[in-house]
Amino acid sequence: MRAFAARWLSGDERTLGALLGIGVLTMAFFRLDRVREVVGVGAADDLTLVLVTAALLWWSMLSRGFVWLEPAALTWRDADLDRRRLITGRLVGGWLARLVTGGYVLALLAAVAGLSRTWVLAGAFVLAGGGLLAWGAVRRVRRDARLEAVVVVGLALAAMVPLPGPSLLFVAAGVLAVAGGWLLGLSGPVARPEIADAGRTDLVAGWRDRLMRVVGVRFLDPTMLLPAGRPVRAWSLLRPVGLRLAFVGVAARARYLPAAGLLALTAVAASRALPGLPGEVVLGVLGYLALMPLAGGLGELWRSPGRRRWLGQTDTALRAAHLLVLTAVALAWTLPILLLWDTSAVPDLGTGTGGETALPASGDGPLIAVSVSTVAIGDSGDLGLLLVIPLLAASAVRTVTGNPPTFDNLGAVDTPFGAMPLRLIARTLRGPDIGALALVFLLVGGPLTGAIAVALALVVAVLR
Repeated sequence: MRAFAARWLSGDERTLGALLGIGVLTMAFFRLDRVREVVGVGAADDLTLVLVTAALLWWSMLSRGFVWLEPAALTWRDADLDRRRLITGRLVGGWLARLVTGGYVLALLAAVAGLSRTWVLAGAFVLAGGGLLAWGAVRRVRRDARLEAVVVVGLALAAMVPLPGPSLLFVAAGVLAVAGGWLLGLSGPVARPEIADAGRTDLVAGWRDRLMRVVGVRFLDPTMLLPAGRPVRAWSLLRPVGLRLAFVGVAARARYLPAAGLLALTAVAASRALPGLPGEVVLGVLGYLALMPLAGGLGELWRSPGRRRWLGQTDTALRAAHLLVLTAVALAWTLPILLLWDTSAVPDLGTGTGGETALPASGDGPLIAVSVSTVAIGDSGDLGLLLVIPLLAASAVRTVTGNPPTFDNLGAVDTPFGAMPLRLIARTLRGPDIGALALVFLLVGGPLTGAIAVALALVVAVLR
């Protein structure tokens, strides 16, 4: 507690940022009418977004990112530190932060949608039960990553099923709590979890991963956040070299597919709970986050000009090959989403509605509201959603193929918030810039204008 106060209550820019963040988050509760105008109001008994968000939060803990110590703490400073206490404190702090985040989402959705007290209690019990299960799991050394992925994604899929009442949620909360209690019993004493006895190799490996993330964030370099690939067997780099290399890059990062699936379910849940959000924006933001880790192979290749020369392929050919493969991945990610929400109710973007589109809430209707035949190019509303698919790949390719940032001339400009390094910010926004611009044209101008903007974005991603 003393370390937390020293970090966040010292009166520096970190304290100012925390106060601003808390103010922005609490302001929504005092402007509920405005929030309803922006995001819409879904079904009054739908907790899908809360449950899927909770699954996404607990999934983020399963990587055990709190297990790290710098080499200095493992050598000459080892006598001054209590490893187990330090790792346990990080575990508890990360778990509490995620629990508070899930509670905030529940409270905001309850205030916006007007959830009854019974539904709010049911959501709170499920959050607590899922949190207990996650806590019990991360206190143990990872034994089967696939089993953890199946459990989390399975729970998120179960949240998609419309519930006739809150009673099933109370039952689910009880089951999760019992499973969590069982795992807690297997994970060791409360003050000394099994994961706190991690070895030197795991601690240093976790420190290296964290160091890359911290440096990437502080220096505004998103390419440093891209994950490394793992060895993939039964793959050769025969012709066509570019396409095969792109497939290998995706396959080497297949461990991020469960996270992509959770983001897809989040998009569906957002369509039900926040029907006022444009579908193109929902798919664009969440699809970009899902696709970026899978584009890490191209980013790793782009950091090595010698390796690109060794391949004997032009930069344009490599970008085009990866764009094709990532478009196929984005298509596989998007089509199930379109089958899980009612795209037939999306307003026609070309009928003079000002480009405003909304994702309808599912209400009491069936979960699978459309068939494959309804996701047709002939429907302009569906066309607007389908145009986002290649745009996701173009944004990802442009992000990972930029030149490394330079810090000799940041182009600093004085603003009310301090000096802003405009050149560095422009480099950081490389990739999302063409995606955001094309989405604006798609929402405002309709499918035809949006198709032209997306085509231009594809050309820019391949050539530059």
